[in-house]
Amino acid sequence: MRPDGRIATLLPALVALLIIARVVLAQDDVGDVHQGKVVYEQYCALCHGEQGDGKGHYSEDTTPVPRDFRQGTFKWRSTPSGSLPTDADIEKVLVNGLFGTSMSSFSTSLTHRQRLDVIAYIKTFSPRFATEKPEAPITIPPEPPYTAESVTRGEAVYQKFNCAQCHGDAGHGDGPSADDLKDDWGNGIVPYDFTEGHVKCGNNGSDIYRVFIAGLNGTPMPSFADSISPAEAWDLVHFIQSLSPDYPKNVTGTPPTPIGKGAP
Repeated sequence: MRPDGRIATLLPALVALLIIARVVLAQDDVGDVHQGKVVYEQYCALCHGEQGDGKGHYSEDTTPVPRDFRQGTFKWRSTPSGSLPTDADIEKVLVNGLFGTSMSSFSTSLTHRQRLDVIAYIKTFSPRFATEKPEAPITIPPEPPYTAESVTRGEAVYQKFNCAQCHGDAGHGDGPSADDLKDDWGNGIVPYDFTEGHVKCGNNGSDIYRVFIAGLNGTPMPSFADSISPAEAWDLVHFIQSLSPDYPKNVTGTPPTPIGKGAP
């Protein structure tokens, strides 16, 4: 048999192996619901409840209250407002936790495989996951340089969109509406204090930018996707970063003193 004949004979087998490999790799990215139930009952049910309703044993002592998974409504997503999160979005919360809440990091206590499994189980609580797919993640343009000028412009954007109504003039989370805010389930919700030195969604500029565009589903924090330009959004990111004691030190020029923040 000529060499090219052997190749022709082996080709179908090689194609079959490639197909099998792709299936195996795809399965590696899909969690096992049954194993996920085991993980959930061990690590999650005490807060989020056995039924995923956010009414676990410790829920009454937890602020903010644990997520009710039955609604399929998630704050921290890379997808547009109203969309389901991707599995990667949920895993990011499991890995990083949520600063300032009782949601701790499971980066070391759970393996990647276990996180995929528990995500698969969490998704069984809401019928949305059976009938909908997450929308495509938001595209975030490159971040421009952090400068004194961008911070100054960002302060103007902060005023333009009336962010102080909830977050306060100096970003302490003490705006006029702060005490009356509720989430979609009627629970009190506190606007974030940007001066704490750590932002709940993540400290990277892209993490903060994403919140402006995606909003926080289930909360009074809306999406500004239709009203804010990319340049304004990045300036607002820089202003919010400037409120933190850990804001970047390589800024050129002198950032302004935010409204109400210790001006002489």
